[in-house]
Order: sequence, then structure tokens, then C-alpha cells
Amino acid sequence: MARIEIATQAELDLLNGGDVGVLRVGSFVARGSAHVEAWGSAHVVARESAHVEARGSAHVEAWGSAHVEAWESAHVEARGSAHVEAWESAHVEAWESAHVEAWGSAHVVASTLVAIHRHSSAAVVIGGTVIEVRRPVTAVEWAAFYGAKLDGATLLVYKAVRADYRSAHGFLYQPGTTVEAPDWDAGCAECGGGLHFSPHPAMALEFDPQATRFVACPVALEDIRAPQKDDEYPHKIKARRTCGPIYEVDRTGKPVAVPS
Repeated sequence: MARIEIATQAELDLLNGGDVGVLRVGSFVARGSAHVEAWGSAHVVARESAHVEARGSAHVEAWGSAHVEAWESAHVEARGSAHVEAWESAHVEAWESAHVEAWGSAHVVASTLVAIHRHSSAAVVIGGTVIEVRRPVTAVEWAAFYGAKLDGATLLVYKAVRADYRSAHGFLYQPGTTVEAPDWDAGCAECGGGLHFSPHPAMALEFDPQATRFVACPVALEDIRAPQKDDEYPHKIKARRTCGPIYEVDRTGKPVAVPS
């Protein structure tokens, strides 16, 4: 994927679907599956399923199902079913059934039916239907937040592994066995010092894009490190060991039959 400087609408219309257009000055319309970065004084109208990253003092009008990420002092006007992620001091005006996620010190003005997920207490929201997002601080809250399966005191989590059932770091997650971290640090650090898991198989691919298999791992709540509000990877959880046999699943979590 290449980043290509775009100076005219004609150049933007000819942009390859796999590349990112960089817009700095002028007015543009991003359509279809176009992916652009708007900087400086660029003015972009995002339509259909266009994806725009707005920075500096860029101004974006989002329509349809457009997705906009607004940073710095960018200004976004969202309509239809547009989805906006507002960071830093970005300013968003949202109407109709738009969806906004407010982070940092973002400023959002919204009409009644706009759903706003406020991730930061510093974000200013006027109007809309606000959902206060609270980061989980216990394993039970983490399971509920990410939709992980919890059965009594046992949490079912997942690992993406290579063809030989080893993780990217070489640890073996052989189906039919239970495993324990040889370097458990009693949950002191977020990374290292334990076994690391995701709430869903596909989410585990983020931590090993070269993985080709997935395993389900039952873990006791008492063996899990409690999530912290400042964790860099809140969608990952760390445990000392598994409490039941590991078994292979597909990327949707469905068990994979073992050949007899």
C-alpha cells in the first residue's frame, strides 16, 4: 500500500483501491472504498464507504456509511450512518443515525439519535445518546466487555498458533494438554511473564499474523492477571496456566474435529 500525494479530484478518482491518497489543499469528494488522509486545509466530502483520516485543521463531511478518524483539530460533520472516531481536540458535529467514538479531549455536538461512546472523561459531548465506556478492571468485567465465554469460575480464551501449535514465541499449545507459564510474574507486568490470550480466535491474529491455527484454552479466574486501565493492549489478557485441556477451533470458535 502506497501513500500518494493528491492535488486534484481527477487524481483522487483514479486512485488505486489499495493505495492511500494524501490530500493537503483543496476540496475533494471521496467515494466508494476510497482511503484518504486529509491534512492542513483540505476539505473532504466522504460518501458511501469511504475511509478518511483527518488531521491538522482538515474539514470532513461524512455521509452514508463513511468512516472517519479525526485527529488534532480536525472538524468533522457526520450524517447518515457515518462512523467517526474523534481523538485529541477534534471537533465533530453529528446528525441522524451517525455513530461517534469520543477520545481524549474531543468535542462532539450531536442530535438526539446519534450514539456516542465516550471513552474519556475529558471529552466534551453536547446532545446525542451517550454511552460512558468504562475499561474493565477485573477478569469478569473483561469477559463481559469483549463477549468472552465465562462458565462459573472458568473463562474460555483463545490463542493463534502456527502449524505445529506453537506461538510466535515458540511456546507449545498442544491440543489435549494443559499448559503453565514457566516465567509467571504473578501478574505484575502487562506483557511477558505469563500466557497471553484473546477473547475471540480472530482477534488473536493481531498478535501473530502468521498463525494458521487457533486453540481454545480454559483458564481459571484465579489464575488471570486483573486488567489495568492503562494497559496498552486491553483486548488481551494474561494468565498463569490453563485449567483444562486445550482444543483446536476454527477462526469462529467452532471446535475442529480431530482425525481418528
